[in-house]
Amino acid sequence: MKMNIWKTVGLRLEKEELQKWSSLKKTAYLLLPLFVYFAVHDIAEVLLYFLLNVLFTAGGEGIVSFIRRYEYTMSGIVYGAASLIGVAAILPVVKGEIAVSAKRQADGKKVTAYCFLAAFALCIAAGINFLFCGVGFSGSSETYNEVHKMQYGVQFAAGLILYGIISPLAEEAVFRGILYNRMKRCFHYKIALVVSSLLFGIYHGNLVQAVYGSILGLLIAYFYEQYKSFAAPVLFHAAANISMFAMTYQDRLADIGRNRAMIAGTGFIVAAAGIFFYMKRCIILEK
Repeated sequence: MKMNIWKTVGLRLEKEELQKWSSLKKTAYLLLPLFVYFAVHDIAEVLLYFLLNVLFTAGGEGIVSFIRRYEYTMSGIVYGAASLIGVAAILPVVKGEIAVSAKRQADGKKVTAYCFLAAFALCIAAGINFLFCGVGFSGSSETYNEVHKMQYGVQFAAGLILYGIISPLAEEAVFRGILYNRMKRCFHYKIALVVSSLLFGIYHGNLVQAVYGSILGLLIAYFYEQYKSFAAPVLFHAAANISMFAMTYQDRLADIGRNRAMIAGTGFIVAAAGIFFYMKRCIILEK
């Protein structure tokens, strides 16, 4: 390969050019930026935890007490900082991918269209989570329960920033900004839609979040395609995260019971369907 591999992978190449490539080169084009993100993210996370451990070891009683008291919040801050550092490493690639989508957004979507999108994201996320709770799926994974405990152990304000801003930006940059956009040009829209969503689900590391993430991934990619703007998947992701974090913070729904969870879940799904069809009828989405 005559051209520097990173320069090649860092460029936004059109479908016609990619069709000439071998499967191996296409794979590198798809995965190398993701590898860079996760490698930089993990290295940054290790270093930040090392610094936190040094602070814990060398700090006075007040610092030690503070870190112990806000253990989950500190872990969330470390994860969020590592995510931002990882995104910074692939930012030129992300910018190149999403800039074209922004140019294709001919007239732009009105503010009301994004309000409907946020409302749909809230309802569909709540509906799926309540139904999972109602059928007992949420409690079927010990790994998910541990992750849930850590995620909801952060302070509320920190959680809003982490799950409502940092996580959506970082994850959308990787899975929709790069992976989905590139898979769509390397293969086909439907393949990109399904495979990028499955990988997004698997990325979360447990069965419950894998199923939930895959479903939301499909919807996020679909709306990204409809809105032709990177703001759409970020907003969808943020609205879904914030709504569920606020609803379930400190186990507020722990005593809801399965029957009421099923009723609530069904209600949210019906509301989401109503919003979706209203959006279609008002030509907010393409037919």
